[in-house]
Amino acid sequence: MFGAWPFGWSVRETGSRELPAEATTRVRPGRRGVVLRAEAGLVHVTQSGDLEDHVLAAGEELRLPAGGLVVAFALAPSRLAVRQPRRERSVTIPCPAILPASHQRG
Repeated sequence: MFGAWPFGWSVRETGSRELPAEATTRVRPGRRGVVLRAEAGLVHVTQSGDLEDHVLAAGEELRLPAGGLVVAFALAPSRLAVRQPRRERSVTIPCPAILPASHQRG
């Protein structure tokens, strides 16, 4: 049974939607993955290729990697939010210069 999102959605379609109890929806993660947040209720989440299933209670959030299709099943009337993960900034830590032994403090 497909509930509030009968055809599922891609991660580009972010926002939150109501899911009646026992409704199922599909999510196709983007290149950076997807973040799911249970704003209300209780949601069972699984992703193809992931051996672990997840249950999100109201207020809990889960980040899933790009790749397999994600399926969410409402165990109770729920509201599920979907968004793209924030871009992670790469940080470059400068490496200290390697000085010849004659210039090192000792």
